[in-house]
Amino acid sequence: MIKFAFCYEHDDTLNFVKNEVLSCLRQREVEIDAVCCHNACELAQRIRSNCPDILFCDSAQYDAPLRSVIMNVKRANHKLVCVSTGGAAGRPHAEDVLLEPLYIMPDLNRRHLWSYAALAYEKVLDQPDSFTYYVRPSYIRVPVHEIRYFTSEGRRTHIVCAEYRDTFYQKLDVVEDLLRQKNCRFMRIHKSYLVNASFIAGFSRDYVLLTTGERLRISKYEYYQMLTAQLKNLKNTKLRPHPSYPEW
Repeated sequence: MIKFAFCYEHDDTLNFVKNEVLSCLRQREVEIDAVCCHNACELAQRIRSNCPDILFCDSAQYDAPLRSVIMNVKRANHKLVCVSTGGAAGRPHAEDVLLEPLYIMPDLNRRHLWSYAALAYEKVLDQPDSFTYYVRPSYIRVPVHEIRYFTSEGRRTHIVCAEYRDTFYQKLDVVEDLLRQKNCRFMRIHKSYLVNASFIAGFSRDYVLLTTGERLRISKYEYYQMLTAQLKNLKNTKLRPHPSYPEW
């Protein structure tokens, strides 16, 4: 069960945020436990025996007392994910880096609440050596070492693994960012391709050759330059140029 905490001064905002977030996750068949409070003092009291995994709070209330309470929660649960709503009302603080992952919603509306609720939940599920994505009606976790590459068409991303291929709704830029946070070695070679460096056998100016024999196109010279630099910076890289490819 995933534990949520909602901290908002006004009841109408509190109820709106809580109901939308819970509606989103219940639709995904996620079992939820929710704690509601109005200020830092209430939050501190309520979480003593019920430490949350995900916290939604108002950036207008994001002052020293609330930040101190959230820091205590983070110490008790290092996987805590914070979502601050209100966007521009929030002010960056030096200690915010200690609360990562900390998400700032641009606007308090239904679309963003559903999006950030799913993002926060997926972050809680996340593991360093796996990639998690959602395909109705459940979440799927795949070991990173099994993923050959991702390819996208708009908001639809295809994940290509050693044994199967699947499709889920997420932008490739978001997928790339999530993998970067895990320090996974995935290389962007095209607007629509993100490749696992472990499967790269060699490359030329125009193509990447995978260990499976597949060829994936490099779309821009900038991608070629980045790929060259990234691969040369990898320690103990055992890549060799393919006979039909130029030396690199």
